[in-house]
Amino acid sequence: MDPIIDWQISRHDIKSRGQYLLETGKWADCHFLVGQEPNHQMLAGHKLILAMASPVFEAMFYGGLAEKNDPIPILDLDPSAFKSLLEYIYTDKISINSVDKACELCYGAKKYMLPHVVEQCITFLWSDLCPKNVCRAYEFAKLFEEPRLMEKCLQIMCTKTLDVIQDSNFEDVELSTIVTILDQAVLNIDSELNLFWAINKYAEKHGLCVSRSSETNQQNIDQDSNSSPQSPIDVDIEAPPSNNLPQRNSTTGLVNNEQAGAVMVPVANAVRQQELPTIRDAIRRVRFLSLTPQQFADGPARTNLLTQSEAFAILMNISTSNSCYPMPEGFTTNKSPRNAFSESSSSPVPGPSGVSTTHRPGVSGPSPSGIFPQHVPPPQPAPLPTKSFPAPVPAPIPPAHPESVESPFFSDYLEEIRNNDSNYDRKYYCRRIMRQQTECLNTSVLDCSLTFIVDRSVCITGIEVPTQVQGSTIVGNDRYSELLYAHLLDAHGSRLTYTHCNQRVQFNSMLEISFDRPVFIQRNKMYKIGVVFNKVGWYPVSQSVTKVNCDNVGFTFCVGSQSESVRDNFIRTIVFTYTRDGIVYP
Repeated sequence: MDPIIDWQISRHDIKSRGQYLLETGKWADCHFLVGQEPNHQMLAGHKLILAMASPVFEAMFYGGLAEKNDPIPILDLDPSAFKSLLEYIYTDKISINSVDKACELCYGAKKYMLPHVVEQCITFLWSDLCPKNVCRAYEFAKLFEEPRLMEKCLQIMCTKTLDVIQDSNFEDVELSTIVTILDQAVLNIDSELNLFWAINKYAEKHGLCVSRSSETNQQNIDQDSNSSPQSPIDVDIEAPPSNNLPQRNSTTGLVNNEQAGAVMVPVANAVRQQELPTIRDAIRRVRFLSLTPQQFADGPARTNLLTQSEAFAILMNISTSNSCYPMPEGFTTNKSPRNAFSESSSSPVPGPSGVSTTHRPGVSGPSPSGIFPQHVPPPQPAPLPTKSFPAPVPAPIPPAHPESVESPFFSDYLEEIRNNDSNYDRKYYCRRIMRQQTECLNTSVLDCSLTFIVDRSVCITGIEVPTQVQGSTIVGNDRYSELLYAHLLDAHGSRLTYTHCNQRVQFNSMLEISFDRPVFIQRNKMYKIGVVFNKVGWYPVSQSVTKVNCDNVGFTFCVGSQSESVRDNFIRTIVFTYTRDGIVYP
């Protein structure tokens, strides 16, 4: 008996047989080129096995116009993550040994609609959270709309802040995560200097500093200037992180739009480039006014994260409560220490070279030359340290950006509706008026987006999109299987909610899609809806008006630059309500 020919005999279950096919590539009828050059890999697969596990693979191989390319490029997944997906499909095994692996695997599982793998990834992240990986896990939870995981991560950030910001991995987090930490009212730190030096270290690693030698006024921060090799490099610190900053494919949502069956879509790249948080957004959130004049003069004032005029104005505001110098524009005026987890605010805080920046009361050090007065008012004595620690107070979970905050006005407004309108939870349909309808053919993936603003705060619950136009080749069958993905973004490009749709629908009709959760949006703020159709076929297109009024709510469509609204007429209706029942704020 030839063991190579009769390999089936020694394998007694479907898992071991699937493992053999996966490892050997025997009978493979498709191939995938996975990853980016020069680290891409060629992996073999079997269409039937893949389609049995994933509706995306089913559409890719057995749809109306099945994928003809071989190999099929998959550029947005790491080869190891795609191998793990194949291992699950062929053998039911799920191998997760790190947070990075869990995030990458979960991205692929969401893309190819493998919900069991997604659940296992989330479970692993819950069990492995620690200060070393909590920022990475938070970014993952924010991207994939896992509010409970976001809350858990943020609690760790607040209760173990020093461990989080002093870990080497903190230098590789997204700036939006740093801004989220700085937005918290309660953190486990000794003083704001802990936060400032962490930001300073981050900025130095990524070249996000301003040269004071080139400063003539505050507006120069936003301008590029020429510098010789001998002079300090002037960097636009108002710019978002460049491509060499930590930007992981598995957390950006970048995919190959020409790949048939792709479910995940680009996340408003043009908006992201314009609206990403900058290092300045982080600096402006540091509560400098909670420091003593000596701490500020010997620490933040000596760095390149503040211009001379900013440093001088901040020092004047620290030194006196009625300074004639206003705080620099955008900087917080909050004077309250947020180190509520420790009663001691006089513990030494190491500076950039490890030197303590806490000094004895009444002893002043040298001031930076040419910036500050020589006579700096001495700091007030700090309270004596105590060994008692109050119970941790969980910080409120902030939304991705300020416009999704539930304001007191909105709460009062909802209460008024409840008291005066028994139908306050009714849904409303803002339907766009369509003209000059024609048809277009989707050959693989059809990506659409629509920007809009409203003149009254509402809750967006879903959208309506048109279904395919019935062709002559399918007469007698009035339904087909639609496959699409939709999401709602804010002006910063952060995803507020999303949904997948995989169901049989009627031709020549409208399909209502409900988002995973309603989202409260503020008036006069720009938002963006994105939809990607993954089903091959003909769809109706037309022109539409830019303004629609519905139940006293005015919608304005296609706002911002022209590139932000692409094939906007595929999004026919925005569904909204005034109730907050069911809303889960991130």
